Amino acid sequence: MSIEKVLERLEKEKEFKIEELREKKEKEFTDFVTKKEKEFEEWKEQIKRELENRLKKEEETLTSQIKLKYLTESAKIETEVVYNLKSELLKRVKKLSKDKYTDIWRSILLREKINEGSILLTKGEDSLDIETLSKEFNLILREERVEGMGGFIIEKGNVIIDLTLDTILEELVNNNILDIAKILRGEM
Repeated sequence: MSIEKVLERLEKEKEFKIEELREKKEKEFTDFVTKKEKEFEEWKEQIKRELENRLKKEEETLTSQIKLKYLTESAKIETEVVYNLKSELLKRVKKLSKDKYTDIWRSILLREKINEGSILLTKGEDSLDIETLSKEFNLILREERVEGMGGFIIEKGNVIIDLTLDTILEELVNNNILDIAKILRGEM
């Protein structure tokens, strides 16, 4: 073999090895790029999920805050309306004639089956015909007065019966609070 042939063969081997190495490196590079693209896509999906979860939580938090504010405002308005309702009922009761006002209390005393005891008027009571009711129901009027907008308290032995307007109106509203709430919420 001549030197030229050996050189030629070596040159071919060199070119083959270079081509083989180039193909190997291209494949490694392609695999590396594919792997990194896949990792990048996975990372993007993970970030997207995290952002979606964070946005969902923030949306839920904001929605809850808005609902809480709405419910708080609604409760405040309902409380105000109930207070105004009680005030209006009290005004209307106080505007009744002395006879009608006394008749209402007479019917309450009959319903409660009161036939004796001590009666303590409220500080706000000024419309009741107490003399007539005292005689009719055998009640002894006590001098001291109790807190309240109207009505009275009956003491019969150890039993105290609170018949103040404040208590009666409070019970009336409390007994009908569900219906009042439905009306306020437009459900009736």
